[in-house]
Amino acid sequence: MNPLLENLRSRLPQVLTRRQVAEYLGDFISVKYLANLDSEGKGPKAYRFGKRKVLYERDDMLAWLDGRIKPLRSA
Repeated sequence: MNPLLENLRSRLPQVLTRRQVAEYLGDFISVKYLANLDSEGKGPKAYRFGKRKVLYERDDMLAWLDGRIKPLRSA
């Protein structure tokens, strides 16, 4: 896993809401963007809690992010 994400793993709770994902990632990924990805089936594995809350497991979110992070150029 990317070292940036390993560092993030220690700071994230086990389960996150969309809002928490946006907060922890500094709005790099917005609540609306996650909702759009979920509706298209392209986001990280998500769980519905009640009628409105969507939850993500930390490891699912990090695995999804890991598949999308690429260096700008090799060192």
